[in-house]
Amino acid sequence: MKLAWRVTLLLALLGALGAGLWLAGRGTAPGRRDLDAVVTVGGDLVRDAIHPAIDLTRLGSAEEIRLGKAIDAEIRARMDVGAEDATSRYLQNVTDLVAGGVRRREIRYQVAVVRSPEINAFAVAGGYVYVTEGMLGFVQNEAELAAVIGHEVSHVDLLHCVERLQFEQAAGKVAPDLALLARLGYEVTLRGFSEEQELAADAAGALLAGQASYDPWQAEDFVARMLSRERPAKPSRNPVKEVTRAVPGALGRYLATHPPADQRMETIRRTLGARADLWKGRRRYIGRQNLADRATMLERPGASEWITRLEAPP
Repeated sequence: MKLAWRVTLLLALLGALGAGLWLAGRGTAPGRRDLDAVVTVGGDLVRDAIHPAIDLTRLGSAEEIRLGKAIDAEIRARMDVGAEDATSRYLQNVTDLVAGGVRRREIRYQVAVVRSPEINAFAVAGGYVYVTEGMLGFVQNEAELAAVIGHEVSHVDLLHCVERLQFEQAAGKVAPDLALLARLGYEVTLRGFSEEQELAADAAGALLAGQASYDPWQAEDFVARMLSRERPAKPSRNPVKEVTRAVPGALGRYLATHPPADQRMETIRRTLGARADLWKGRRRYIGRQNLADRATMLERPGASEWITRLEAPP
């Protein structure tokens, strides 16, 4: 059975690379060859090939929570996790507000701080969310923090965390053993999710923030600042050579990296444009001072921190 899966994956990948390479060769700019076409088509076909098995072996919520607890222990054994009580309590209060709009009510979301200057946040199965000290220093207000946490909560709520683990397991990378799955869960955390899942989490996270009475447009502002940190890669002029050299890493990036920031901004803007009922003409919270004081809007609802938008920002 395992051999059959490997053959299926190999055939799907080879076909995807051929289709992707043909698409990459049709770039509109002179000399432009977009490896993203290869990566996207290849990743989608491989996922489609094993998705029926993932659906048939979907973990129940109780199993997911048990697995998440084991992954959390693995993360705490490998990372410096913890913060002063005021920061931990503040983050948990914001998370509770944001998670009020989730679909899967049986999952209890718990947040922790990772002592790292890296600007990052991530989540694992079972409702465990982690925010780095670098991220806490990068967000400019409580609404931005709510959007970041909403993004990570959405990865759990939309089953991305569980699907990723099952994707790897179905591909024959690990046996269905709790300790091995916990270790795999840690490794998956380092690699991240697919572009499709990241964009879905962006959209859902902004909506969760808006439902919790935060200004959801702060999600776009946050990503816009991330855009300023991105450096465009030099385009390739030899697609065959680039595919040969880069496909192993590129497939990993398809499953691992966030989409380009401008694509994320477009997704957030389109999502909020379609859900104007969440913000248009409604008082929504920003919370600049709240972030600094580590006190949520429920504890200190400063009058100057509210905004009412009548139209989308330019």
